[in-house]
Amino acid sequence: MSHQGLLYSRIVRGLKIFLPLIAILMLSSIFLLSRGNESTNAIPFATFELEQRIKDQQVSKPIYTGTNEAGDDVRISAQTLKQDETLDGVAHLDAVNVLITSDTKPDVTLTSDNGTVFRNQDKVHLLGSVFVANTDGYQMTSPEAWIYDRGIKIVAHGPVNGLGPATKLQAGHMEMNRQTKGGPMQIHFTGGVSVVYDPKKRE
Repeated sequence: MSHQGLLYSRIVRGLKIFLPLIAILMLSSIFLLSRGNESTNAIPFATFELEQRIKDQQVSKPIYTGTNEAGDDVRISAQTLKQDETLDGVAHLDAVNVLITSDTKPDVTLTSDNGTVFRNQDKVHLLGSVFVANTDGYQMTSPEAWIYDRGIKIVAHGPVNGLGPATKLQAGHMEMNRQTKGGPMQIHFTGGVSVVYDPKKRE
């Protein structure tokens, strides 16, 4: 009995030591496994998001401000800007707004659904519901337009439909530019021009 009692007490003493150790090891393994699963899920998502941003190179609500050689202040803004994936120096815009202000007047505003900036060639292509207006009271629409030399020259490809002071016009082509540096912005219409003038609307 004494031998069995001694063996029993040794077993109980050993279990008191090993059972808590086993429990601690089990809890540790569960904790490590849960951390391992979180890392596996988080890292690929973060890497994908980072790679996607680098690939897209998209900027929200970009704004460009500057001055052209004629002394006009030029402001170009958009909803988004995205670098072209294949062409260097080319970026695509959504919901474009261009404002050209000058001391010699008139100021010019252009808006369009989309646009493309060619930085190396200093030109902007506006496409989709292009609207052109100036502070002399002229408002025109066209499918597309080009802005050259930061606003010194603007070309709209028709059909161009416009309204002015007591005037309604249609043309296949419209061009706005400065004949001389610092001179006024002039408008020229070509290509099947039709003008309806109503002097009563001036009254």
